[in-house]
Amino acid sequence: MEVVEAFESYVILPSSTNFVPNDFALPDHRGGVFRLSDRLGCGHTIVIFYRGHWCPYCVRYLSYKIQPNLARLTDGGGMVVAISPEPVRTSADLARRCGLEFLLLSDIDGRVIDQFGVRNGFVAATSMLPHPAVLIFDSDLQMRFKSVDRNYKKRTTLSTIYKALSTLRQPAL
Repeated sequence: MEVVEAFESYVILPSSTNFVPNDFALPDHRGGVFRLSDRLGCGHTIVIFYRGHWCPYCVRYLSYKIQPNLARLTDGGGMVVAISPEPVRTSADLARRCGLEFLLLSDIDGRVIDQFGVRNGFVAATSMLPHPAVLIFDSDLQMRFKSVDRNYKKRTTLSTIYKALSTLRQPAL
């Protein structure tokens, strides 16, 4: 995989990478099912992995960084979803308590967490706990950005996400 630009633990991948993820379907906090393949041709998709409702760093990031900037993050037909290993009901409570307008997905068995290599291996082997991570897929479902923070207190900055999104909007050479 060729890296176009790397800084800290973030990489922006070129459109020629041709990494198309295995599709996944997860229940959302509104009672529906989110399928990544449904986003084909619909604009970019930002996938955020968070630890859970109990993590103050996660709640702060989702509530005070992502939600207030949702319009800019979804500009041009984009979508934001956040994935945790928590049950749907817990995610629904978090969304209601924090006024989150984007989908919270439940990955109880950790299948999607493992699929994208974000499981926290520093905790018990049976834990489904992910590292904080952000993935961005273009409208062809190619992963164009991946950020995984091994430090549970750190999160991908908005400026880093905006920089990655700007590469999606650049015409191909």
